[in-house]
Amino acid sequence: MSARAGLELAAGLERAGRHADAEAAYQRHIGEQPQDAVARFNYACFLRRRGRLEEALESHQAALDLGIEGPEEVLSNMAVIQGELRRDAAAKLLLQRALAVNPTYPPALFNLALHFEEHGQQAEAIELFRRILEIDPNWHNALVRLAYAETVRDAEGEVVRRLRRALRRSNLEPLVRESLHFALGKALDDCGRYDEAFEQYVLGNAASRPRLARYDHAVVAQGVDRIIEAFGPELIAKATAVSEAPLVFVTGMFRSGSTLIEQVLAAHPAVTAGGEIEYFLRYPLSLDPADWPPIAQGYIDYLQRTYPGAGIVTNKRPDAYAYLGMLKAVFPNASFVNTVRDPRDTALSIYFQQFDGRVGYAADLADIAHFRRQYRRLMDHWRGLFGDAIFDADYDAFVRNPRAETERLLGFLGLPWHEGCLEFHRNENRVRTASLTQVREPLYARSSGRWRNYERQLAPYLPALEAD
Repeated sequence: MSARAGLELAAGLERAGRHADAEAAYQRHIGEQPQDAVARFNYACFLRRRGRLEEALESHQAALDLGIEGPEEVLSNMAVIQGELRRDAAAKLLLQRALAVNPTYPPALFNLALHFEEHGQQAEAIELFRRILEIDPNWHNALVRLAYAETVRDAEGEVVRRLRRALRRSNLEPLVRESLHFALGKALDDCGRYDEAFEQYVLGNAASRPRLARYDHAVVAQGVDRIIEAFGPELIAKATAVSEAPLVFVTGMFRSGSTLIEQVLAAHPAVTAGGEIEYFLRYPLSLDPADWPPIAQGYIDYLQRTYPGAGIVTNKRPDAYAYLGMLKAVFPNASFVNTVRDPRDTALSIYFQQFDGRVGYAADLADIAHFRRQYRRLMDHWRGLFGDAIFDADYDAFVRNPRAETERLLGFLGLPWHEGCLEFHRNENRVRTASLTQVREPLYARSSGRWRNYERQLAPYLPALEAD
């Protein structure tokens, strides 16, 4: 077998879904060709796709040690992995090393810009997005992020012109075209060109539908029915408590203020922001209490491994509310902060956001209204079981009177008052949500009532959204 044949075999096995065989092929090739730096690199990429991040880092480092050509790509990949492991300082250092090798390497520039953006360094991020576009005007992801990082003031200005010009290209990948429509919608919204903005969001959502999970009203409603019917006091009583730790889950509809609430809490010295921890979403919700303890213990192990020595670690994955019954059973001292917001603003904000494929309802306002009704039904059920453990954090009330609402929130969690919670925008922790720019600003009320800018477009859906 030739030197490359072994790698081609491994790659083919992976494409066929034969992951164990692919790994064996990679290891066999590396055993036969221990000096093959490309093999180490390819194997590292394989390991990362399998979620084995520490091993992926080791294999990338082996590729570097063997003198692989183009080390900037390896260093940039390692930085991304370190970021996934929440080692932000290590990630930044690796990106700087990549740029020392090749100062014009767009992926490293882009990832460093994202690092700055996620840590509230907007000016630095914007500078790098612009530098990328100078190097490669067709680096569309940089253009999209630039549109979100800036507040666009001129509907005929540079950013809008670039976006329109990019959308005129006929050879765009579908996901890129989709992203450009959403970005142009945001830019036009910034400028008060609401009708034009909505047109772009319609186009972006239409483009997203092929990759979104199918949303079936009946199936979703039946799923909620099953949870409500199954989760009663009898089922909860069968559960085994795993941890008495005072865990905090921030839940609710997407785009309802969960990032803001988490940042307020993260400004308290007793709290660490965990962000959107997707741990529980890996597991289908089981109705058998015997299945819960190992899952719950895995979560505790994850927190201890990822946040050693931390006090309260928040988890703000909004749609984890479906697991609330299980979570309360295995973590009896857990508290749940349910973020609520004017449903018209929530629906509009969801429709204006480019989601991953799992959020199947996001591309259609009727689906969003239906999903919200199911969410409300389930939350009403949880309140009936665990009302004392659930706090409704009202976004609109918070922006009107942040001190009073923060006092209520901290009191619910048994935390003493901390003045820094009102200065949440000064937090330097990483934020990786669609609200990462907004939560770096002092509190503002301009998102409350935003739906009125689009009242004409929302009119057919208002009865469903307003019905509680």
